Amino acid sequence: MNWLKSILVSVMAAIIMMVAIVNVAYASSTPSITITEAIPSTIIISPGAPIWNPYTPGNLIGTVGTWMPLALYNPVTGQFYPVLAKSWAVFPDNHTLIIYLRRGLYWFNGSATMPFTAWDVYAEFYIGVKAFQWYYPFMQPQYADEDIRVLNNYTIEFVFNEWSPQQIYYILTTVISTPWFVWKPIVDELKSMNASQALAFANNITKYYVPYWGLSPYYVTYVSST
Repeated sequence: MNWLKSILVSVMAAIIMMVAIVNVAYASSTPSITITEAIPSTIIISPGAPIWNPYTPGNLIGTVGTWMPLALYNPVTGQFYPVLAKSWAVFPDNHTLIIYLRRGLYWFNGSATMPFTAWDVYAEFYIGVKAFQWYYPFMQPQYADEDIRVLNNYTIEFVFNEWSPQQIYYILTTVISTPWFVWKPIVDELKSMNASQALAFANNITKYYVPYWGLSPYYVTYVSST
């Protein structure tokens, strides 16, 4: 009987070794597969709609993609990559974020250029916070005039009413889509309003005509009427 047990043990050991070899061979020979996903879509635009206005429902800002965010974010690694911003400083104790912007970037509409500055960033966020209550309750519309400040042409400061590290992500990944001169009349009007008036005025902003200006290596040359 002992010899039979020895044979069975040897056979089982051989089987286990074969399975291990097969598994190793299978794992090492598994081919890598690259999947390219293309999602066709149709965009319906109402005639005369301000398609370059980022506050207008159904705008083309997120679709066309000729603008850049302040920074890109990798959710796998949790790492930010500066784009329009060159760096930033976070002060949690003071509820403050300061963003330092790149110099030498330009808006382009196909024929003219103008420098990208902190005022372009200011307009995007000031209107969003005061008229559309972005980031509420972390930023509040009644404090927008004090809490969003241009320190110089390439530095902007945000002061939060309530602190949350997640709000840093939202601000840094925001796409800046319109130069300051376009929004200056709107900003000037909002500065004379309280929070309730600004909220009511938001509907007017969604109907405001915004001309196209790109801020990326590419720009739009033509939009068909059909």
